Amino acid sequence: GACTDADVVDTIVAAIMERDDKLALTLSLILFSVTAGWFRRRQKQNEIAVVSNKFIRRSRTIPDDATVGSRGYAALSPPIPYLKSFYKCLEDPCDPINNPRGYVALCVAENKLVTEMVAQRFLRPDTVAAAFSDPASYSYNSFLGVPAARQAVAYFLARRFLFPDVPLTPEQALQHVSPAHVALGSGCAALLNYTFFILGEENDAVLIPAPYYAAFENDMNVIAGCVPCSVQMANPAMGPTENELDIAYIQAQSRGLRVKFVLLTNPNNPLGVIYRPEVIKNTIRWARKRHMHTIVDEIYALSTHKVDHEFQSVLRVMDNKLGDDVHMLWALSKDFGSSGLRIGTVYSQNETFLEALGNLNIFSGVSHPMQAMTAEMLIDDTFVDAFLEESRQRLCHSYEICVLKLEEMVIPFIPAEAGIFVYVDFSSLLPERTFEGEARLCSLITDYAHIVLTPGESQRERTPGMFRLCYAWVSPQVLEIAMERLSKLVGKIRKIDFEDLNDLSLSSVLY
Repeated sequence: GACTDADVVDTIVAAIMERDDKLALTLSLILFSVTAGWFRRRQKQNEIAVVSNKFIRRSRTIPDDATVGSRGYAALSPPIPYLKSFYKCLEDPCDPINNPRGYVALCVAENKLVTEMVAQRFLRPDTVAAAFSDPASYSYNSFLGVPAARQAVAYFLARRFLFPDVPLTPEQALQHVSPAHVALGSGCAALLNYTFFILGEENDAVLIPAPYYAAFENDMNVIAGCVPCSVQMANPAMGPTENELDIAYIQAQSRGLRVKFVLLTNPNNPLGVIYRPEVIKNTIRWARKRHMHTIVDEIYALSTHKVDHEFQSVLRVMDNKLGDDVHMLWALSKDFGSSGLRIGTVYSQNETFLEALGNLNIFSGVSHPMQAMTAEMLIDDTFVDAFLEESRQRLCHSYEICVLKLEEMVIPFIPAEAGIFVYVDFSSLLPERTFEGEARLCSLITDYAHIVLTPGESQRERTPGMFRLCYAWVSPQVLEIAMERLSKLVGKIRKIDFEDLNDLSLSSVLY
């Protein structure tokens, strides 16, 4: 029969009584191992629960002299916990010539390597004139987007996502992707918020494979009131299995939450990997069995590192049969390096959802001139083809700067297939294998190397010491400076006891 902990204790006592010291020691070690393993599992479960519980909406009490309401208090937390460190990079940025000791932001997933290319396209005189001379640009229209812009996005989705290898005429494209199923909004964050708000209820759970983009929690919770629940995986780079989804589902239900959504990011942020089609298809099938919605964020879809990549949009994976329960989002923010323009799109075949969005989106619509300029760019296949190829080459160059230096430092990382970041394992440098140790290393990197990275804890990583390194927010020249500083700091940490790292021992890192 099964041997319980109590049986082991009884055997230990009997062995001690019989003075069998060797047997008693062996059994004591077994009991200690079992107990320690149980304690670690319970501790990890409690940590995950505490993280998620803080997002559950309950009645809030606020001071009598409060200057804002309870919802205002809920909105006071920054969308990302490392925002203050990022501000240092804005106030004192590194410049190879004028300020070589300045701060370097490797924590922001923006592609500044292509900014001038997009700017030149938008600044064409005919583009600007057409956008601002059309009287329709100055009038109300559908808050899902003006008809011409929705048609242009529908063409773009058919041409780049559904049939990326097939030249299509606009007429052919619109036969497959209906403009009526396309909506424009002020970026993916706003559209994600509305998607959760319209399709779910307050305190509905959202399963997200971890690690994940830190600001997702803000996107789904601050207004919509949905609760993020991480899906922990044995191999995050491969995507979630049905068993791993089951475990996260049961954990959420055990806390009284209704599990309503699965949120996937493909290509993945922060891992930089591409989920294979069977992962997307299996996850959707799993969610449908439980009457859940699947939201697929494909904001890095066109930032693949190889021409012959393996990315397939959910549109293609599902043969464009999304039904009422699968929704895809994309924006100019990443692939076109234009997060400041605040232009995103959601593609959904749920017409009731779109009708509701048309009413709510008055708060987050895109200005009509910008819709017109974006529409003209997205249907300009000659420009888009050349732009995406040049962007790919520039991203790969910066990625190589990173990984060659990481390999030189003998620092492990997950090889990226797409995106504008690399996921790095600095766990061997931690003073202790805890998130407190990760925070100390993070502070050391910021204070002495003047580099800001995205720490793993903010992305619900379960292994301390993992960091996201974004390599496209700075020029290759600044990136080389940052990687050299990082290399010096790593060398110091390996040679000197962590407790002895100070101003004196680390003074040479910035030189």
